[in-house]
Amino acid sequence: MELFINMKKLNRGFTLIELLVVIAIIGILSSVVLASLNTSRTKGQIAAIKSNLANMMLQAELTYDDVGNYSTVCTTDSKIISMLANINSNGGTASCYSYDGTRWGVSAKLNSDNTKNFSVDSVGVVTWDTADTTLSSWSNACVASGGKLPSVEEQVSLKNIYNGNPPNFTNGYYWSNVTHPSDSSQAYLVHMTLGNVTQTSKTESTYVRCVK
Repeated sequence: MELFINMKKLNRGFTLIELLVVIAIIGILSSVVLASLNTSRTKGQIAAIKSNLANMMLQAELTYDDVGNYSTVCTTDSKIISMLANINSNGGTASCYSYDGTRWGVSAKLNSDNTKNFSVDSVGVVTWDTADTTLSSWSNACVASGGKLPSVEEQVSLKNIYNGNPPNFTNGYYWSNVTHPSDSSQAYLVHMTLGNVTQTSKTESTYVRCVK
């Protein structure tokens, strides 16, 4: 009789509550794994964007050595065009902008998160802050945040990515780090909706978005 009772206990299946508990645990574990995979994928995409931007800086300098200016960087340099295409096909969007063959800049965004924006010019790769600082004169811009002002080319190329005002930017002019060549008391500004470039006195207060 005792053996018969034990066999019945061994053959007993899971109760509905036990099955629900198991399903809930599996669901929680799946969510954790998926979140981890998404985080890893995002980090990988950001690393790839920054790597391509850094390689563009090196290639632009090689092009400058060959051509004597940056006029071909955004138009016919096959290696930079290939790097732009690589960003655009792997979770990002990139745009290149040059001015007068003397300066150039590329900006890129992460498609899955428009707060993650990156740029490069002849100085190096930078990450855009996610919010404006307060209105500021040119000399005080970015001092408190520990960052620096972006170049005109980085600003225009970022605006071009979004075909208008980037998310969380104010519809207005933003300081660049470029001083007017014939008047050191003035610096250039870029309208982040229209892409217009103008200049004004460094003592004026206007919008600031820093890069680091």
